Amino acid sequence: MKTTAVERRTEVLRLYTGMSWQSARRRVEAATAGSLLIPQPDADQMLLEARVMAALAWRRITTVHPWGIEYVAPCSDRLLIRFEADLVERRDPEESQALDLAEALLPRADEHGDVKGVPGARTHVEDGQVVLRLPDTSASVTLLGLDPDEWLRAVDIQDRRLGAYGMTPCHRNQPAQWHPAERPYRRPGRRGTAASAWLPSGLLRRVGLIRTLGAPLAVTGWLGRHKPDGGERWIIDPMFAEGSGATGHRRLMALLAAPGWGLPLAPVDEHCSCHLPPGYSAQCTTVAAGLGERRGVLEVRAIQRSGERLRRIQEDRPATFAAQQQLALPVPAWVDRWLERGGSHAPEAPVLA
Repeated sequence: MKTTAVERRTEVLRLYTGMSWQSARRRVEAATAGSLLIPQPDADQMLLEARVMAALAWRRITTVHPWGIEYVAPCSDRLLIRFEADLVERRDPEESQALDLAEALLPRADEHGDVKGVPGARTHVEDGQVVLRLPDTSASVTLLGLDPDEWLRAVDIQDRRLGAYGMTPCHRNQPAQWHPAERPYRRPGRRGTAASAWLPSGLLRRVGLIRTLGAPLAVTGWLGRHKPDGGERWIIDPMFAEGSGATGHRRLMALLAAPGWGLPLAPVDEHCSCHLPPGYSAQCTTVAAGLGERRGVLEVRAIQRSGERLRRIQEDRPATFAAQQQLALPVPAWVDRWLERGGSHAPEAPVLA
């Protein structure tokens, strides 16, 4: 049991971000009194993170961690994302973390002027790290875990592929400014720039919570229908092995909405199947909406795999499955007691009963 305020804050930060205990403790000890350990970014930073989350939400490769992210380190003016170094199992010898990220993140325009990837994103190698920035802003996302040389090779490969497909790499001829095809995406109201950008940005800053469900097998996400108020409906469906049933998915939603740590969300609907016999349904769905002026809706479809379905997953990718078994984050009992009391509005540690 964690008995000191520093230890309890460290444990909670570790659950939210996926950081190691040592890294989380150093951050807690360095924080000023009363500061948020997961601060809200400014508008430009939030927009960049929202677009990065949208690009990562459906990975084209099989990763061990949710979305391939080992941990995040959120600051008010930047975000550090640590990716898996590379794939545990490859079906295609050309698959790699760097190549998949280059395809997902780098903006490219088709013949109609529509932009895929992250509009405005420009990557640079700075002090041996790959950094993604938006022109004319201070927003940045550092992509840790990537070898700079491998990243540059992946960018060259991706640019050649785009040219063969008749698409234009926006960053190639406009490395320090917006490409003409990207400029409309600077205006509010375009997809990914609506008032609900706080939601995917907030999810990305709290990616470690997915692992509180159990051993993560896969997680995908996408944008559903737009809401009448201009917000967006974000859907994620974490699949996990032998989780903790209703306790797990309800705890996940409580952590996502905990004051001082989570997001301004309130549950509006739940369909729980945990009480059904095996074989009826393995999915529990919870819907939460933004509070106050926060527009946007989050739908979480927690899917548990066991029995024959779990065995098939294990047999299909045994090395990946074995690595995923080490990733579940156990949630201490005192965290559940803290959540039952409604969490804490202050960024201080939960107080034991």
